[in-house]
Amino acid sequence: MNDRSSSDPASGLDLISNDTLPHGSAFSVSPFAEDMRPAESLKPTAAAPAEPHTLNHKRLMRQAVSPVAELLYGSVWVLKAWQLDLECPPSTVRHLDQRLEETLQARFGAPIDLDELHISFSTALEPAVETDGRERFELRLTLRELGRETLDPLGFLALKRCAEADRPLSASTPTLTVSAFFELLIETRWTLEYEQMQRQFWEQHGNTWEMLAKLAFLDGLTRLQSRRWIDNDGHLLALDALGLTRFPPSLQDLQSPRPPARSVVRGLALNGEIIPGIFHVRSNTTGHCYVHVLGSAPLCHEYVSDDAPWKADKVLEAINASAWHRLNLSLEGTHTLLTLAAPSDGVFTQLRVAQQHFCAARLSDIDAVESPAAFIDDDHCALMPIEPAMALVSALDYWQHHEPLLTRIPTPLGVANRLMGQWLRQMCPRLKPVPLKQKHTLVTDPQRVFIRYLPGTSRTPWGHPRIAAGNVIVTPDEAPVTLAQALISRFRALQPHGYDDEGGRWVVYADPSGKGTWSPEAELNISALGVEAYIQGIDFLELMQRHLDRFWQQQRADVERALWSTFVSQALLALKSGELPRDSFQRVIEAVEQAQRGHPPETRLLATAPVRWSAAGFYVSNGLPLGADCPPCVGLLMITTPDREDGVLYQAGQSTPFVPFSNRQQLISHLKAAATNPAWRETVLNYMPRRFHARLGYVLELWGGVRSPTEPVSILRPWTEPLYSPDTHAARQHLLSEQEVSGSPMGFICERLRLNSQYDAEDSIVTDREQALDTWIQHLDRLQLLLAPMALVLPAASIAALTASAASVALGIQAANLPGDRQAERRQAMFAILSLGLLHMAPATPRLLQAFGKLTAPAAAWGPGLTRVKAALPARGFGDWLRRATHPRRTLLKPFFNGTGLMKTWSVAGNAEFGTSAVQVWKLGRKFLLWTSDRTQARTLVVSSHGYYLPWTRTTAIPNGTELRTYAPHGHELVDPMLHRIASQSVRPYATLNTAQPMPGPGVGPFLDMLARDTLMAGTSLPGRIKNYTLAKFQSEHYESYRDISQVVRNSHQPPLPSPLPATPMDVLTVRNRFGMANPTLQDLFGELHRQGIHYDNILLVHCRCPAVGSMLGRSPSFVAPRGPSPITP
Repeated sequence: MNDRSSSDPASGLDLISNDTLPHGSAFSVSPFAEDMRPAESLKPTAAAPAEPHTLNHKRLMRQAVSPVAELLYGSVWVLKAWQLDLECPPSTVRHLDQRLEETLQARFGAPIDLDELHISFSTALEPAVETDGRERFELRLTLRELGRETLDPLGFLALKRCAEADRPLSASTPTLTVSAFFELLIETRWTLEYEQMQRQFWEQHGNTWEMLAKLAFLDGLTRLQSRRWIDNDGHLLALDALGLTRFPPSLQDLQSPRPPARSVVRGLALNGEIIPGIFHVRSNTTGHCYVHVLGSAPLCHEYVSDDAPWKADKVLEAINASAWHRLNLSLEGTHTLLTLAAPSDGVFTQLRVAQQHFCAARLSDIDAVESPAAFIDDDHCALMPIEPAMALVSALDYWQHHEPLLTRIPTPLGVANRLMGQWLRQMCPRLKPVPLKQKHTLVTDPQRVFIRYLPGTSRTPWGHPRIAAGNVIVTPDEAPVTLAQALISRFRALQPHGYDDEGGRWVVYADPSGKGTWSPEAELNISALGVEAYIQGIDFLELMQRHLDRFWQQQRADVERALWSTFVSQALLALKSGELPRDSFQRVIEAVEQAQRGHPPETRLLATAPVRWSAAGFYVSNGLPLGADCPPCVGLLMITTPDREDGVLYQAGQSTPFVPFSNRQQLISHLKAAATNPAWRETVLNYMPRRFHARLGYVLELWGGVRSPTEPVSILRPWTEPLYSPDTHAARQHLLSEQEVSGSPMGFICERLRLNSQYDAEDSIVTDREQALDTWIQHLDRLQLLLAPMALVLPAASIAALTASAASVALGIQAANLPGDRQAERRQAMFAILSLGLLHMAPATPRLLQAFGKLTAPAAAWGPGLTRVKAALPARGFGDWLRRATHPRRTLLKPFFNGTGLMKTWSVAGNAEFGTSAVQVWKLGRKFLLWTSDRTQARTLVVSSHGYYLPWTRTTAIPNGTELRTYAPHGHELVDPMLHRIASQSVRPYATLNTAQPMPGPGVGPFLDMLARDTLMAGTSLPGRIKNYTLAKFQSEHYESYRDISQVVRNSHQPPLPSPLPATPMDVLTVRNRFGMANPTLQDLFGELHRQGIHYDNILLVHCRCPAVGSMLGRSPSFVAPRGPSPITP
């Protein structure tokens, strides 16, 4: 639409003209009227690899930190802008060229080069007149140029009349002739298709274009004000044109504009048609007027008009200053009239309609195709007013300037470091100089100040030499901890109890390496009691809760915006890389728009169902039978619609954030494949509380097939697996749960992250109430052990024992209700309740009632009218009932599972009512009994016996391929750790021995030298050997009976209740006590196993390792094996 004719002087319009002389079409209608220069192909050409393209980082940074970019940060309008750019119709000539190539290839079956084939034209009556006056009678056009001539129907028909004789245009396609090509062009309706494309574009993206136009105007207004090209009054009037009084804090203010209050906003009309990209603002109170021009080079022309509502010459100056308007305004009519349109409350809606009409008019006007330059300009005719906003959207795609806020979430260790650092700085004047390389900062750094217990030179147990003391043994932990860790664990300077530690003391010292190495010169003059007093005066959990609440109250909005920005950026990257198809990208846009607006989007079809956000979840056991939690995985969000099976999975933090799926089975298949990747599993766990990491990681490994699931409790009863291990059963079946997310999904992620930080703090911080409950539960357990023998004969003791048991249950319930992960406490409370209700109360009910009667009314038996009460029948105890289910022993000769020799064996039957399996007992030689399952041999053997050595005892070799575990140091008596605890892997070993070298257990050491180290662990310094201890029978009828051993073996092979660790089957070996037979040794045990061809990977030696003489005199020190998890790989 280049302006080729001058304006009418009467109209007062004098636009700067771009052309000097008119073309021949101004004088005659000729087939050669246009200046037909060779048409250039508009296909993108490959860029020359001479210089790599570099980004202007300073410009990108300025754009990314602009106020308008802050409004777009994490907004759905960024996605809509990209969608508008993707679906923007190409230029008219691009569309014609593309449709021509497609039609020719579809009709003739081969690609045809539009620039190589030509058609000649000639005329003798209607020549074209060039600008220099010469006439032109011949013309030669390519197929591409002739296809573009269809935009001018009259000229195209004139060319058809002057075409050369019919001939094949190409030898490869003889059916493509001149006449066939003209018939093809006449039959096509490509211009109608293009009109429909434009109409659909404006219907779908009209609101987006209008919002981007407002943002482009705001960006240009901000730049004009920063350069002082517009005064404050003009800036306020420009904001008033948008219905604003100040710069909008959010995009919601632009979506619901108010009518202007201080100004009158009008569009500019040329011959009754609104001019796009420009509008007029006049103040209501003064005569100041402003003409705003949109585009990549925004302009604002200010003038004063006191008498008339506007001045045409000033408006013309603004139009002439805009290169785009000079190029595109059409002045074909004989009269050109520039006027102001009627006042409008929605000037940008008016500009959108004007831009739509302008794009449609370019298709029908002949001038739109007069030169190749006009073809190129067609590409940006719809995007001209919104180009600044599109530039900001592109800058946000390249430049993310916001800092990561999630790293600033308070953690217990960070808060504890600050608190203890402040306390150390307060204690600085009292600290003595420390001769270290680091100076004062070392002493005030809580991460390099440690506290630990230094053991003394000798230990003396309490009690009589022949009678052990009945006190509870308390051993202080000798592991060094930092001051921050001491605050988190609520440190207490415990003193040894049950023995005297000569020279033992607590020390506070500094270590520059941060490893906790103690040296005498590094000690500080701070007492451990002072540290304990300061820590006991702090309610750290409440303090941590206040820090978390303050952080999320202040930073929640910023964190949510940062999450939205990450979501939008990842969606764009997935779209560019091809991982997210266009239809899935449209669903993501609708989901984000619905979440940010709070209701379904209105820009699409009304029949479109609302988008549903949901979080995927995996079943995780909560530690109790028949119970499994299904916490939602924050990093796995699904976007679906209720009436369709397909959707999009959003994986936060993953390398492939968006995964479209067509149905649920495809979603399950993707999760199974992704779970094989350790990085994927770790990222999923990072969005979950730490209390779920161990079990959820195990479940994800089951999903991915990385780990094989444990065998069910009963192979013959597979229906028991959902009862005992519901999460394992769900992982086998690949069951996935969904939790609907109401409201904003990023708000949901923020809330879950807040809960995760709270849960992690509750799990790691020890409170005073937790310590008090633990202490009282230990006292009550000790009291029950003391009252158990007396409760058999004294009614008062029975009542006291029952009361202590009930109190222990009550305290256990309170401990299970403490903040944090209390699965172990819940299991213990459940067992205590079952023990109290089934084992204590039921069989003792008659005797307890009789005892309560005697205590409450001792004189009532002698009162008048009292009838004699019949004596209660003795109650049958649970042990008698269990013995009733056993069977007499029946000895057989059978080969061992994998052996060839015959061994005597008998079976201890299980209970049919409980579904327990049988236990097989084997006679190993003449001195040992081997307890195994009736189905298979375990890989771990527990040797339960007494043990000692004599002064002349030698050593024996450790079997090849076998690992020995001892639970007491050499020369010490072992306090019974209980066989069921050993089988449940809840006791830590003292040392691990093999044929190579001994290794200390967890928490053992340090040692004085290597000789002491090897001697304490193996009893000798020779590698691959162990002291040949003598073994003796440990079992009795009342303590670790054979019934107890069979129950332990049965439970290790068939766990009655779920455990966080996979079950490890174990066999048990005991020593037989026969008249006239000497006690066997470890060498005899290893020899019998080798003789029968029996091999075990792990042998747990649960016996004393003390000298026989020292034990008889009561001089051997005792050792208590520490409690703690000690997993054995099955």
